Amino acid sequence: MKVRRTNLFASTALILIFMGSFTSNVIALDYSIGFRAGDQLFWKCNICNINKMNVLFGEGWRDAGLFENLSQGKRMRWDINTIEQNSTTILASVNVWMWQNEGSWGTLDNISESSYLKDPSQYPANFNFSNYLPFVPFWLPVPIGDYLGEMKLSDLYDVDNRVLPTLNVQPNIPTENVYIIAVYNLNGILSSFKLYTTGNVVVIDISLDNIPLYVLPSTIGLISAFLIVIYLYVKRKRNI
Repeated sequence: MKVRRTNLFASTALILIFMGSFTSNVIALDYSIGFRAGDQLFWKCNICNINKMNVLFGEGWRDAGLFENLSQGKRMRWDINTIEQNSTTILASVNVWMWQNEGSWGTLDNISESSYLKDPSQYPANFNFSNYLPFVPFWLPVPIGDYLGEMKLSDLYDVDNRVLPTLNVQPNIPTENVYIIAVYNLNGILSSFKLYTTGNVVVIDISLDNIPLYVLPSTIGLISAFLIVIYLYVKRKRNI
């Protein structure tokens, strides 16, 4: 009987330790920025139906914000200036060259600062990233899937973390149904933005045009590991 009680006590203790450790890890999840000061990021506009955008959002949609002067074939450049983090806030200052054709970038257009709460659960209920285009941010803190999962987003947004972190958005546009799919990489950077109308007609298509160099080793490592797993699985099947 003493042995059984001892085993029961040991098992219970282990479960409590495990649960305490798990709870601590959840509470202690440290959100940060997935890029570094000095990094350069480029996005390319693959499709831009200006006439359709004028109908949907009015002719002033290209006058301000991150879609300023947007048109097909143009690129936007970010140079990460400074990164600041404290117990409550994550902030990045970025030098921005707005959408322009290939060639000399010249003088930067503006310096943009964007910040996030360190604890995503502290956002108010029915939170929107913006009430105007592009309706989604170009970067988010990492781990991005957990961060999005903790945010109290409005009904306009649907978070999908099954493959890559994705925001599905349906803005309130009175004239026509509009849908946005924004896909992020694991560094929290917007890798694909697509705006559709009824019938899956693509009106805007923007994609990340480069990957920071320090991300490449981890990306190559993940691909290599995936290929090795497939190889071992196929080899095992053949030997059965």
